[in-house]
Amino acid sequence: MYEVVTDDEVAQQIRALPDELVPYYLQVLDLLELTPWSGEPYNDAKPDGAMRKLLFGPAGRAEVIYLVLDRRVELLRVHWISC
Repeated sequence: MYEVVTDDEVAQQIRALPDELVPYYLQVLDLLELTPWSGEPYNDAKPDGAMRKLLFGPAGRAEVIYLVLDRRVELLRVHWISC
């Protein structure tokens, strides 16, 4: 199991998520704790790179960008498209 870590800036981004995206974000956390490598590479030129991204929510409306380090996942950014 991986530990998911956030800093203050990312914690603010998470708190600002629209209410309808929160359940999807919680599913992302479950996924990242178990299989963080299932996300897409952040940089297509480095498909095996530790920096990853994962779309979530209806129609992929939100994205989490993260770094996989040993047994830890560091969230770098959580953002979404407002409708």
